[in-house]
Amino acid sequence: MCSVTLGRICTFLLFACFLNDGRCERVFRFCGVRKHSNETQKLQLNVTLGCHGLSISNTADTLFIGGELTISCVNTSSISLPQVSGLETPFCVYWDGFLDLLRLEYNTTRNFTLCGPSTPQTTCCTDLSLKNNSGSKDVGILKGSVRGDIIEKNAQEFYIFRGESDRCDVAVCKDLLNTSNGQTAMKSGREDELERLLMQSKFTRDMQDFELPCGIQAAVFKLGPDFKGNTVVRREGRFPGINKPPSVYIPPTLLGNKTRARKTPKVVCLFYNNNSLFQDKNSVILNGDVVGVTVENEVIADLVEPVVFTFFHKKQPENMTRTCVFWDGLPHEGKMFWNESGCKTLKSDTQTACHCDHLTYFAVLLQISNKPVHNLEAQTNITYIGCGISALCCILTIGLFLCQRKSTSNKSSLIHMNLAVALLLLNVSFLLNMTLASLCNEGVCLLLALMLHYSLLCSFTWMAIEAYNVYRLLCKVLCTYTSQYMLKLCLVGFVLPAAFVCGFASRGAYGLYRITSSTGTETTMCWILHPLVHYIANVGYFVVIFLFGTSMLVVTVVRIRHTEKHKCTPERSSWKLVSSVLMLTCLFGTTWGLNFFSFTFTGQLLSTILNSLQGFCLCVRYFLMRPKQGTTGSRLSKLWLGSLRNTSSSNAAESKSRNS
Repeated sequence: MCSVTLGRICTFLLFACFLNDGRCERVFRFCGVRKHSNETQKLQLNVTLGCHGLSISNTADTLFIGGELTISCVNTSSISLPQVSGLETPFCVYWDGFLDLLRLEYNTTRNFTLCGPSTPQTTCCTDLSLKNNSGSKDVGILKGSVRGDIIEKNAQEFYIFRGESDRCDVAVCKDLLNTSNGQTAMKSGREDELERLLMQSKFTRDMQDFELPCGIQAAVFKLGPDFKGNTVVRREGRFPGINKPPSVYIPPTLLGNKTRARKTPKVVCLFYNNNSLFQDKNSVILNGDVVGVTVENEVIADLVEPVVFTFFHKKQPENMTRTCVFWDGLPHEGKMFWNESGCKTLKSDTQTACHCDHLTYFAVLLQISNKPVHNLEAQTNITYIGCGISALCCILTIGLFLCQRKSTSNKSSLIHMNLAVALLLLNVSFLLNMTLASLCNEGVCLLLALMLHYSLLCSFTWMAIEAYNVYRLLCKVLCTYTSQYMLKLCLVGFVLPAAFVCGFASRGAYGLYRITSSTGTETTMCWILHPLVHYIANVGYFVVIFLFGTSMLVVTVVRIRHTEKHKCTPERSSWKLVSSVLMLTCLFGTTWGLNFFSFTFTGQLLSTILNSLQGFCLCVRYFLMRPKQGTTGSRLSKLWLGSLRNTSSSNAAESKSRNS
C-alpha cells in the first residue's frame, strides 16, 4: 500500500516538474484508451464558464468531460459515440484557450467540436496540470498521457487537471518566437502557425483586429462573392511611431477565375513590427515593418492585378537603395532569405509601394549602395579587354621566366614572377566572376568572391614586397643576406591574404553584389556585401601599401637622381629617371591610387585602363630588363642595374668613410 502511494506521488511530482520546466506547450492534449462494455456508448458534457479545471472520467458506457474552463462556451449536452469493434477505444481531448476551443478525437476517425472556436482571447484558462487521478479494475482509461508523455499505464477511473487563468496572447508569442541571448526570432516551421489559428477563429464583425504583445497585429475579413477590393491599414496600437503605419490593398480580382473551396474564405493580414523576427544577417528592413497576407485554402500566385503594399518612412539617404522583397526559403535545406522576384518597387521620398503578383510576407529591404557609375558598360568592356591582355601577358612572362630560369634565378626575378602569378590569378578571377555571377548559384558565387578577393589582396601584398625588395637593394648595403628569404616572402604574399579571406568568409561577408550605372542598368558580380569589410580589407589595406610604395618610389628616385647627377648628360639622365619612375610606379602598385579620384569620370577611366593593363606593363618591363643570350643584358637592363650597383657602391663608400 505504501509503495503504491509512493509511486503515485513520484508520478505526480515528475509530471508537475515536466509541466513547469519551460517545455509546456500552449495547447493541452490528453490521450488515452477507454475500457468499456459492448453497450451503446455516449459522451456526457458538463462544460461551464470559469477556470477551475478540466475533468475526464470513464464508465462502462459513458465518457464524461466537464469542468469550469471556458470564457464564453457552456455545453451540458449528451452525444452518441460511434460503435466500435472491441472493448478498447483510443481518444484524445484537445484544449486551446486562445480560441476557447475544446475538441474530442474519438477512435482516430471522428472529431467532435465541443466548444468554440471563438474570437482570439487575451486571457484564458491555460497551464492545465494534473491534480488527481484514481485507479480502476474493470473499466477506466488506460495509458493516460499529456502531450505524448505517459502519466499512468494502468486503468484510471478519472483524471482531474487544475487550470490557471493567464495571458493567452503571451503564450502564443512564446509558441511562435524563440528568444536567445536577447535576440528574438521566428521559430523554424512556425511561420504559418498564427495564420492557421486565425483561420480557425470565429468573428462577429466584417473586419476583426487583434494584437499580440510581441509586435504582431492581425486583421481578418471575409472574401465574399461581391468583394470589390479592400485596403487594410495597421492600427497604431501599442507601437505608435513617427511614420504612418503600413497598408495593403487587396484587389477585387484576388481569386481570379478560381472556384472557391469555401463560399466566403477568410483573408488574414499580419503586420509585424519587430525587425528581428525574420532574420537575415545581410539585410536591414525599413522601419522593421513586415506585412503578410494569406487567403484561406488558396495558393495565390501570378495575379493579373497586383497586391499593393505601401510603407511610409522618412526621407532616406541617397546611398540607401529600397527594394521590395518577400520571405522565401528552401525548406529541405532549412534556409530562409529575402527574395525580390515577382515584386515591382515604386519609390518616392517618403513612401515605397510594392506591387506584387503573389501572397506571402513582404517588406522593404534597405541596402547601402555606391553612387551610380558613369558609362558602366564602356568601363566594363575596357576592363574585359585589359584583363584579357594582362592575363595573356602574365602567362607569357611566367613562361619565359621558366624557360630562362637558370639565367634569371636571382631573388628580384623570383619576386617579379610571384607578382605575375598574383596578377594572373586576379585577372582570371575577374573574368570568371563577371561571366558566372549571373548563374545566381550561392555556392559558385561564394567561391568566385573568395577567389577574386584573395587574388586582389595577394596582388597588393606582392606590390608591397616589390617595394621592400628595391629598398633593401638600395639602402641596406651591408648584411643583406636573410635565411629562407623567398620562403618568408611567399608566406607573407600568399598565406596572409588567405587568413584575411577565410576570416571574412566565416562572417558571411561575400555574396551577389549589384553595380548600378547612371542610366539605371545593373551589372552583377560576386563580391563583398558589407561596406565595413570593404573599407577595412580593401581600402585600409591598400592605403597602407600605397603609402609604403609611394615612399619607396620617392626614396628610389632620389637615390637614382643623386647617383646619375654627375655621370651622364642631362638628356640621358632625365630620360633614365622618367623610365625608372614609370616602371617603378607600375611595379609598386601606385597606379591603384587613382581609385581615390574615382569620384570623377576621368579618374574612373584612367584607373580602369591602367589597373587592368598592369599585367601588360609587367610583361613589357620584363622584356626590357631580361638578359639576352650571349650578352650580359639589354641596354635598359644595364642602365637600371647599373643604377642600383652604383647607388649601393656609393652607400658602401659613404659607410666606410664614416667608420674610418
